[in-house]
Amino acid sequence: MRWLALPFLLLAFPTSAFAAADIEAVWSFNGGQVAVQAQEDGSFSGTVIRPTRFAECVHPSGELMWAGVRLQPDGSYWGGHQFFRRETCESTGRGQAAYRVMLREGGERFLRVCFAPPETPDVQPTIAPDGSSANATSGCSDSDLVSELPSGTPKVQEIAKLPSNKRCRSRRAFTIRLKEPQGDALRSAKVFVNGKRAAVRKGERVTAKVDLRGLPRGRYTVRIAARTVLGRTIKGKRRYRTCAGKHGPSNRGPL
Repeated sequence: MRWLALPFLLLAFPTSAFAAADIEAVWSFNGGQVAVQAQEDGSFSGTVIRPTRFAECVHPSGELMWAGVRLQPDGSYWGGHQFFRRETCESTGRGQAAYRVMLREGGERFLRVCFAPPETPDVQPTIAPDGSSANATSGCSDSDLVSELPSGTPKVQEIAKLPSNKRCRSRRAFTIRLKEPQGDALRSAKVFVNGKRAAVRKGERVTAKVDLRGLPRGRYTVRIAARTVLGRTIKGKRRYRTCAGKHGPSNRGPL
C-alpha cells in the first residue's frame, strides 16, 4: 500500500518538496533571477543575479534580497525580505517572509514566497504544505526554477569568445564579448593588453575592444579578469603576435 500511494502524492497539486536543500537553486521572479545559497550558520540567503521586482521598485543585481532564511519543522522556510518605500524606492528594511518549495502537476519545482512588511515585525507569514498561506499581508509570489546553483569556476573560454592566435593580428582590431555564466552574472570585468587596461563597455553584453593595428612586431598578451555576483573569479589570457611595424603596409585596411 505504501508504494501504491506514492504516485498519488507526487501528482497532488501543489505539494511540498522533500529535500531541505531544494531551496538552493536559481529562481526566476518577474524576469529577474535570485540565487539561494546555504550559509555557514545553517541559514540560506537569496542574492539577486539579474534585476527583478515584486512591486514598483527594482531589486538590483548583487543585492542580498533574502537573509536569515531558516528551515521550519513543517518543511517551509522563514526569513527576511528586503522592502522599499514605493514613492522613492528607498530601503525600509527587512520584513518577514515565508518560503516553500512546491511541485507542479508535471513534477517541476517552483518556489512560493509570501510577505509581511517591516511595519508589522511581529506578523509572520506561513505557507502550508498544500500551498495555502496565512498572514501574507503583502501578498505571495511564485517563481520558476531556472537552474541548480552553479558549481566550480567557469573557464574564460566559457564566457569570452576570443579570435584565433594562429596568425598575425597586426592589421585589425577585434571586440571581445563576454556572456553571463549559467546561473550567475558578471559583477565586473577587466581586459588588459600587455598590462595596459582596455576600455570595457557595459550594455546588453559586456564588451572590450582590442586594437593591435600598427603595433611594433612582437607578441602581445590579452588578459581577462572577471568577477561574478556569486563571488567567483574568472581569469584567462591569450597571446597574439604582430608582424609589421607601425608604418608598414599591414596598417592599411582589414585582413
